[in-house]
Amino acid sequence: MIILIPCKSLDQGKSRLATALDVHARRALCEFLLCRTLAMACTLVAPDQVYLVTADPNAVEIAGRYGASVLADSSLDLNRALEEARAAIIARHADVEGLLIMPIDLPLSTSHSLSSVVSAPGDIVIVPDESETGTNLLFLRQTAAGTFQFRFGPNSYQAHCRLAKEARLTLRAVRDGTLSFDIDLPEQLWRWLPHLQDGFAATMHMAG
Repeated sequence: MIILIPCKSLDQGKSRLATALDVHARRALCEFLLCRTLAMACTLVAPDQVYLVTADPNAVEIAGRYGASVLADSSLDLNRALEEARAAIIARHADVEGLLIMPIDLPLSTSHSLSSVVSAPGDIVIVPDESETGTNLLFLRQTAAGTFQFRFGPNSYQAHCRLAKEARLTLRAVRDGTLSFDIDLPEQLWRWLPHLQDGFAATMHMAG
């Protein structure tokens, strides 16, 4: 299995939290989430099976600390960046049996909950967000790993389900509170802060 982690600029991420956190706190939050995601990925697979796709030199440096590989993001479009990254991965790993697209902002994820996704049956395993409009995790198995079209963005959950049906691929939806929760809006940030270590939580509050 290969884990592919997309990461936009750490300085520009989480812009929708601007009313709650200043630019420095948002930058710290993005770095915290990236480090947590890389560490979590490395509990599931060997570091050489973890790929970060990014154009941010600081994110590249962080990935190196975990032994993860980096693929350059030359596109402003997430889906195109993922397509290009997948092509590069398949060129290096012709025997890919599974591809897990794992964003950095799933702060309640655990090794157990992630393992339950990759062990679920189906050509495609998808975890919707809490509103069941977005896609928080997408696991593609065997043939789907190399061919399934990415449709991240507004209403991506419905789009991915529709594409799976059109391609006659078996689909399994997994609903897990530790994976459906992400941090896009201030109210989600406030819900998450009590789960944090006191020091980091205090930093987030002071910056808001």
